[in-house]
Amino acid sequence: MAAHPRRTERCKALRLACWNADGVRGRKLELEHFLNQHCVDICFLSETFLNPGQAFWLTNYVCHHIDRPTPWGGTAILVRCGIVHHSVPVPGLTHLEATAIQVTLASKPVLIRAKLFTFPPSDRSGPDYLFW
Repeated sequence: MAAHPRRTERCKALRLACWNADGVRGRKLELEHFLNQHCVDICFLSETFLNPGQAFWLTNYVCHHIDRPTPWGGTAILVRCGIVHHSVPVPGLTHLEATAIQVTLASKPVLIRAKLFTFPPSDRSGPDYLFW
């Protein structure tokens, strides 16, 4: 797989992407190709279907996700290695899952969250996902 093109030092912006994984483990190569092709710095994942304690990783990325008790839904945030960041706890939510990180841009902290409305499979009347 080709390495992602180097970006100039003048480029201070982050490249963000959203990806509905529909089961991220089965689409790892496709996701890795997309991230490298488009030089994505931070990727918000929804519908990860990761089980509690299940690790997920991609070369050159750190993955943040919250363990969940059910096999459907789930959010994660992939952050390219080298970007200074840390995970931020998200309080308990009802019908909403969230994964959050904080990065520093222009010497200011910026909170970044991936959110997913999680209605039980029998009640999919609400929106499937939402990123803020």
